[in-house]
Amino acid sequence: MREPTRKPTLNHVGITVSDLDRSIEFYTALGFGEPPADWVFTIEGEWLSQLVDEEGAVIRVAFLPMGDGVLELLEYQTPQGEKANTRPNRDAGAMHVALNVDDVDALYERLKDSVEFNSPPQTVAMGPWAGNKVAYLKDPDGTPLELVQDVHK
Repeated sequence: MREPTRKPTLNHVGITVSDLDRSIEFYTALGFGEPPADWVFTIEGEWLSQLVDEEGAVIRVAFLPMGDGVLELLEYQTPQGEKANTRPNRDAGAMHVALNVDDVDALYERLKDSVEFNSPPQTVAMGPWAGNKVAYLKDPDGTPLELVQDVHK
């Protein structure tokens, strides 16, 4: 196998959601920009069905700008899947998305009455991120997110 000429970089993070409009509202409340009108669309076709290994796949998609990348939200129209993420972080294959924010405490205070947080913000006690402030929360479908405030900047 040939050695790659450059190291991979993050292109996008994709999250499957049950209600695209609700998820756009949630992620914009976290500070993501509104997706441009042409960044909310429906995709379908044999190429897509082969790509995602789902017969007759039809997916509503929204791209939300995220630094140098994109947050891709996908709502499967067909076939429909489970409507909530119930996989705990301890399970193999579980994932979370970590987002850099300027002020974890302020974001927590603004959202705590409408968003499910695991706890108030915590201070990392050890490792290379010691001293940083972090908080875990769930999006409307139960996908875990981590807010990270780098206090060393």
